[in-house]
Amino acid sequence: MSDRLTVDTINSDQLDALYDRLAKAEQEADDSVAAASRLAVLVGKRSEKAEKAAKRQSFRADIAETELRTLRAGLRANGADPTQIQNLWAQISLRNRQWRVEKQRAEAADALYEQWVKAGPPPLGTSVSRWWDARLIELRAALDEPKES
Repeated sequence: MSDRLTVDTINSDQLDALYDRLAKAEQEADDSVAAASRLAVLVGKRSEKAEKAAKRQSFRADIAETELRTLRAGLRANGADPTQIQNLWAQISLRNRQWRVEKQRAEAADALYEQWVKAGPPPLGTSVSRWWDARLIELRAALDEPKES
């Protein structure tokens, strides 16, 4: 015998159960369609924002290239060589990096000095030469390893 219900064999309770299952399936389908619709709108908004951002960046790059060409033409018109200016810029950048490293080393030495002042003189009974050797080791370590910021 088959479990399939027919018009002749179905009772009202079974029919109600089928209608409930049908209503539940329709509701799930409607929910799925609504979720897909919301997702499509969200994806559309995000892709629009990404496209606008890409267009803005492209526009800014075009402006920068145009300004660079204008600047180089102006430099050449006034007898300057843009390549020399680029080299000068590279040298200035190098000197700035070197200055930052030396500034970090000086700050490390100053911090160490402040630490030593707070610590005071060597404790009684400590060998002064060993105490100074330890301070020199600390100083060398502070100067040899500038910390990146």
